[in-house]
Amino acid sequence: MLAVFITVPYEPFMDKQKRHLHDASSFRVGLAREALLLWYAAHGRHGLPWRAVNDPYAVLVSEFMLQQTTVATVTPRFRAWMKQFPSIIELALANEQEVLAAWQGLGYYSRALRLHRAAQEIVERHAGLLPDDEASLLKLPGVGAYTAAAVLAFAHDRPAIVLDTNIIRVLARWANLIQPIDTPIGRHAIQGLAESFFPGTGCRAIASALMDLGATVCVPRAPACNSCPLKETCMATNPENLPKRSQRVPTTRLTETRAWFVRKGQLFLKQSQGPRWRDLWILPEMVDTKPRVVMLAEITYPITRYLITMQVFPTKGKVPLGLRGFYPEELVTLPIPSPHRRAIAAAGFPSHSIM
Repeated sequence: MLAVFITVPYEPFMDKQKRHLHDASSFRVGLAREALLLWYAAHGRHGLPWRAVNDPYAVLVSEFMLQQTTVATVTPRFRAWMKQFPSIIELALANEQEVLAAWQGLGYYSRALRLHRAAQEIVERHAGLLPDDEASLLKLPGVGAYTAAAVLAFAHDRPAIVLDTNIIRVLARWANLIQPIDTPIGRHAIQGLAESFFPGTGCRAIASALMDLGATVCVPRAPACNSCPLKETCMATNPENLPKRSQRVPTTRLTETRAWFVRKGQLFLKQSQGPRWRDLWILPEMVDTKPRVVMLAEITYPITRYLITMQVFPTKGKVPLGLRGFYPEELVTLPIPSPHRRAIAAAGFPSHSIM
């Protein structure tokens, strides 16, 4: 870990109006860290369920769930998951359909499959204990550099640089970094800032504090700067405009048509072969891309840079091979991606049926 922050690489990208703060000297970092930890002790989100227990497995589950999902959405699903799979061993022994069903409501179902495989590897290679070294963590399915760092810090309190969206925002504003953070220079600058902020010990507390500050005070819009523990050392002159990013790729709109096969009280679905929604049950595609029947339902959902409109149309005739029928009560626990579940509800199953 760097004890002293190197200022030279960041000089061209920082506002000079607060030069009296001596850029990012070790003294300034020390003041900021001390104020931050005092704030965290009083105002941190200590009640989050994955923090309330000293369980590395709980940390691993929370990190998989929190990828591209909000804390508010994850919290009830996390509690239900831990009740159903209270240990790595019990998760490893579960079947894939149970895991996918338990993940419903969180989206990005590939995360659930990778978490399941990671649990199996932890049982097979590490006697059911979550590794506490980066090299072993990075070999687990679904564990990249960020997740490995988060597990090291939050689960084991080992030295690690944790950089999630909230932490990056806090650091970029604190240093008034005006270089886009999604460029090589910007990423290098953020890494250097983090290395100065994260100590050699006690990384759990500093990572939690930075994360909570970004989630509750240093928020994307209208940050509460007067309540911020870093206000005395922060160099930001216009924090709401930071961090900067390169110009975004425009959203592409797509339309997909789905077939509604309901026969004798059963809705017929297809098990996806991926890559999207692999092994989940979905409405099958329409063979006729311009159906001449009344549409039953229409929903819109985003995936990466696409905004997709799903239209559902009734069908007549024989049910194609490869589909499987389900009664309404069976759909409750069936692993179905959220957009398709919404479309099924909008179409009114089981009221809309064609015999």
